[in-house]
Amino acid sequence: MTDKKTTKELIAERPTPEALATMPRTPIIVIADNIRSLDNVGLLFRLCELARAELLVLAGYTGYPQASDDTRHKSIIKRHTDRITKTAVYSLPYQPWIHEENPVEFIKNKKTEGYCVVALEQTTTSIPYFEANYTLPTILIVGHERFGVQKELLELADTFIEIPILGLGNSHNVATATGILLSNILEKTGQYSKNTGIS
Repeated sequence: MTDKKTTKELIAERPTPEALATMPRTPIIVIADNIRSLDNVGLLFRLCELARAELLVLAGYTGYPQASDDTRHKSIIKRHTDRITKTAVYSLPYQPWIHEENPVEFIKNKKTEGYCVVALEQTTTSIPYFEANYTLPTILIVGHERFGVQKELLELADTFIEIPILGLGNSHNVATATGILLSNILEKTGQYSKNTGIS
């Protein structure tokens, strides 16, 4: 018979926050381009932390939690921080992030450092995500659920991927899609076996 692990057992398997802070991060940068839902932003924090992503970039009008140099109205800061924290749960203090109004120059600079840019978008040249050959370091761009990734960012992408749809909808929820992609990238680049011993 198989027994479920208890919460106490699961916690015991994880490194302490202090130990985790000294461990290397996965060289993946996730760029969230114009995401409307603060709930989805919180989920992206959690997904990136679980993948040990190097950085989460909240771009365009994507909402973001309180920043050290925040000039937004106090009510907006509070609403965004509270709402994002609700779905980010524990992860907000442990996931590096920045807000970048226009991430074009950021992406260009990272490309000069050797980052490959992968955009999740339904285009005429997109390939199924599981057929892509991922390399690290990588930038993964995800966008607005209806309008997708803005054109200026698509022009910087090296690879376009999509998640095949079998039902009536046109796309997956952005956080769901990001979870699928991060897991696939971690698997294909050997990060699971490297960090957990699971092959």
